[in-house]
Amino acid sequence: KKSNLIFWQKSPNKIFRFNRKKLNYEWFYDGKTNICYNCLDKHVKEGLKNKIAIHTVDVNGEIESYSYYELLKLVDNLSEFLIKNFKGKLKKVMIHSSASIESSVSMLACTRLGITHNVIFEDLELEAIEVRAKLFKPDLFISKSQFKIDGLKERYKNLKFLLLNKDIKNDKKNLQFYISKITENNYVVKTKCKFLNSIKESFVLFTSGSTGLPKGVVHTTGGYLVFTKYSCLENFGMSKNSIVFTASDAGWINGHTYALFGPLSFGGTTILLQSPTLILDEIILRKVIKLGLSILYLPVTIIRLLKSINQNLNI
Repeated sequence: KKSNLIFWQKSPNKIFRFNRKKLNYEWFYDGKTNICYNCLDKHVKEGLKNKIAIHTVDVNGEIESYSYYELLKLVDNLSEFLIKNFKGKLKKVMIHSSASIESSVSMLACTRLGITHNVIFEDLELEAIEVRAKLFKPDLFISKSQFKIDGLKERYKNLKFLLLNKDIKNDKKNLQFYISKITENNYVVKTKCKFLNSIKESFVLFTSGSTGLPKGVVHTTGGYLVFTKYSCLENFGMSKNSIVFTASDAGWINGHTYALFGPLSFGGTTILLQSPTLILDEIILRKVIKLGLSILYLPVTIIRLLKSINQNLNI
């Protein structure tokens, strides 16, 4: 019954099986679905095209909002860009970005096309990025940072790089894609969602590496999305009316599950903070609260810091 929480192109008949060769369970292994379809296309078709999907808060506290239709257009535009430039040969994409519109569009485009992605924390040093790149072996490295791209180019001659930017620049050194709202009202979606077997890997997230080499944890498609919706429902009572704020970075599982895929899979609204420490700025925090958030999910350490900064802050 839990599998009915998401849309399946091909409904599963089996719950799970144990793969003795890989030593893991394979959930809903005979079903087919797509994470991006569940997060965007489904809601646009059901009439939520003008509803706000994402509010982003940048390092200056400026807020920008994107409707489900605007987000779908951006994701479709990047998906088409990747298809045209890589001819369907992309298998793995590493995304170097914080919780932002850039990371969200990149993650959703990858799930749309069936490309395995990995998001790494934006503030990681080049050496830490290199360790993860060697383990993940991406075909493409996406970043907002020209500096990080230039640093990695010296180490990886055969790796392709894509610079994401919200400001048009005349830079011919790198492949670039501009994240800007598409205002065309009659925009026609060009790329179709690739419906995947439930056990197809969707993304890999690395551990911190504090006890040795980082470990890449693989998350699949159908099982992951069912768990995401179920845990959002059971733990938070999440629904399409929810406005969710987690202050979680996209490089960690909370930033995937509770800051992006969870809220969007319900047709709710998520608030993305470009830097987690911005929540300690009372002016920015009050701006966030005024967005009408209904679910606040923060680490205990952050909550204690907030209390110590202002005992009278009314959340």
